[in-house]
Amino acid sequence: MLMLNPLALTAQVVFTTFAAAQAHVPCHSGSFSFPEFQGAKLVDISAAEVRNMTTSSLRPGTTDPSRYTIDFCNTTVTYTHPGWDDTIHVQVWLPLQDWNGRLQGLGGGGYSATFGSLYMAQAVADGYVAIDTDAGHSSGPAAAETPGDWVFSGPGNVNLYVLEDFASRSLYDMTVIGTSITKEYFGQGPAFSYFSGCSGGGRQAMMLAQRYPDSYDGLLSMAPAINYENFIPAGFWAQQVMKDLGVVPTPCEIKAFTKAAIDACDELDGVKDGIISAPDLCHFNPHSVVGQRIACNGTGPENLTKQGAQIVEAAWNGPRNPSGNIGWFGLNKDASLTSTYIPTKCSSNGTCVVTSSELLGGFIKYFIAKDPHFDTSNMTDEEFLTGLQTSDREYHSILGTTNPDLRRFRDAGGKLLSWHGVADEVIPLNGTTAYYQQVLKLDPTAHDYYRFFEAPGVAHCQPASGAFPRTALDHLIAWVEKGIVPDTLNATLPDGTMRPLCPYPMQQAYVGGSPKNTSSFSCVSTPTANTSLLADMFPFYQPS
Repeated sequence: MLMLNPLALTAQVVFTTFAAAQAHVPCHSGSFSFPEFQGAKLVDISAAEVRNMTTSSLRPGTTDPSRYTIDFCNTTVTYTHPGWDDTIHVQVWLPLQDWNGRLQGLGGGGYSATFGSLYMAQAVADGYVAIDTDAGHSSGPAAAETPGDWVFSGPGNVNLYVLEDFASRSLYDMTVIGTSITKEYFGQGPAFSYFSGCSGGGRQAMMLAQRYPDSYDGLLSMAPAINYENFIPAGFWAQQVMKDLGVVPTPCEIKAFTKAAIDACDELDGVKDGIISAPDLCHFNPHSVVGQRIACNGTGPENLTKQGAQIVEAAWNGPRNPSGNIGWFGLNKDASLTSTYIPTKCSSNGTCVVTSSELLGGFIKYFIAKDPHFDTSNMTDEEFLTGLQTSDREYHSILGTTNPDLRRFRDAGGKLLSWHGVADEVIPLNGTTAYYQQVLKLDPTAHDYYRFFEAPGVAHCQPASGAFPRTALDHLIAWVEKGIVPDTLNATLPDGTMRPLCPYPMQQAYVGGSPKNTSSFSCVSTPTANTSLLADMFPFYQPS
């Protein structure tokens, strides 16, 4: 297997500074014009130099920010789509010096199309022209957690124009605008263009491959929210079951079920490391440990309950109708359940309540019920399951991002690199795996331009107990610019041990020796659930 040193890789592929491109035009609004493309109208262009801006920033899909001090031309283009009553802002940050000849589009997450300087500053510090878009509504980490009034055009009516901006249209616009501004500023366009995003940003990358296949040379799609209209409302199922049972379990009990699953399935890959690396082989039943006593911090021992097992099972299995048919995938058994799917807290007197964010319930309120005051605690199971069908019917064509036909992207010469944590606690891994299976079914050669890596023990866009692929962008650049195919993806455990991630359908396997050695693991083919399409699991309802 090919193992690449990320630092050596960066040294190989980073351009020497484009000497001719450093003689840029003045950084003010008069230097730039609005590119002509159908359906868009300029509102305003502003530009000003920013020097010695110091801020914390990080790459999408990572959680280790650094402090950067950057000098750049801060250009903001405001425009509208006539007749849509929208106002969209595209940011283009152009390095004042040491441009590396590349452009990088940066995605958002949740209900936000961008995280602004949180991602853009590091890109500029690395020499990129950095671009993003707010897609016409509020943006940033706080806005990502919940929908807002932007969803509605009026009471009971979803604003489908702004939703289309968010889902796809703004991505095309951003790319056209960012490329044009770059060319005007430096006198030449970027030699290579990349897009990088995790979660909602990963969905944006997939949307670019599917609808705008010639926009970027390389796309990095991490933990992609490609089944947005399905997995977000479906993730509420465990809370629905909790309501039906009239029980709110302690976080300690929920974590104990997860630990029991890890203990039972940890060594299925041949090594004990606290990670479920072979989820297809893990058939742990939470009811098998009901009645066991557990110690909880500061509250004394308690028993694992039947109701707790049912709630955990709901998170693992996903929604089911009364006939047992599956409504969507659940989480893998080592995913943390207490942050999003079963979020509870308990007071000192033992009373426990649900502490849900609006990420899941907000979708039901705003997009399905179309009422921000809708009380999700009063839903019947039938209303909930019908709501899943409503969401798929009304939003799949706009938000779905699951078109498996990537042949136009292939023909444009693009490269798509994607990874998804097996222990993702927000977006079920199997939704992404099912999509990749469908791509391969349509085009068995897709591996040549689209590679997908499952990351055992990795959580949602962040490390957990598994090996985390911090240098995925470097692998993508090497693939695009040097033709170095990512046969494996470098990833690092919390203790610094390097362990390769494997391209699907291969899986990471222990082959002997010290678990601290990279050579103790290899990529092997597995004749398990990967032999059939996961999408075939959906007789209850399935995206068209």
